[in-house]
Amino acid sequence: PFMMPGKVETETLDFYKSVLKQAGLRSTMHSTMYGINLATLNPWLMEANIRCYKEYIDLCEYLETEILVVHAGYLNPEFARSEQSDVFWEQARKHLCQSLSELGDYARGKGVGIALENAPPEAAFPLVRGAGEHSEILETVARPNVGALLDIGHAFIMGVDPLAYLEQIQPHLIEIHVHNNRGETDDHLALAEGKIDFEPLLSHPAAEGIPVIMELTSYPDVVASLEWLKAQVL
Repeated sequence: PFMMPGKVETETLDFYKSVLKQAGLRSTMHSTMYGINLATLNPWLMEANIRCYKEYIDLCEYLETEILVVHAGYLNPEFARSEQSDVFWEQARKHLCQSLSELGDYARGKGVGIALENAPPEAAFPLVRGAGEHSEILETVARPNVGALLDIGHAFIMGVDPLAYLEQIQPHLIEIHVHNNRGETDDHLALAEGKIDFEPLLSHPAAEGIPVIMELTSYPDVVASLEWLKAQVL
């Protein structure tokens, strides 16, 4: 479901909480990635972002959700292409790390982990394009409950070797997203439909014990992917 903090009735939250409890499911939550940018250069918007995500953390605490997923954000093209781009990139990274540090401290007191996801291809100048940047940001933040989310489909579209990414990001890895594509657009296809071979990825020791979330767009794709997973030796 799509839930905006402060706009969701308590009855709705209680319904989803009861469903999760009755099904015996552990859960993660994906926070909004629209109209928000953790790498903003604007200090007023930075404060607003933090307030927004703290409300998502409160939702996680209420629903007993273990991990909140966030996107790192991006640098506006005008700043990225300017003669002072190095200065702007550094400021964007600083704001991102400061925001993640504050959110990590807040979430830790509520028993919630923060998972920083690698960028979808729509972001022209993302702060996280590969495992190197991903790791450096998390090492700067240095919070025990702030880790990495590897979206394998995003890595593949960005031209990054997903297996190499998985191996490099392993020390920080706390969640994996899986969906397939043909290397051009973020299609979110069933696991066996695109060009990504998930068997060596999901059977790799780096993925052992890590929650894997299928981000698929239709119920038939979910069923087909589950059947494919059952047929693999993972």
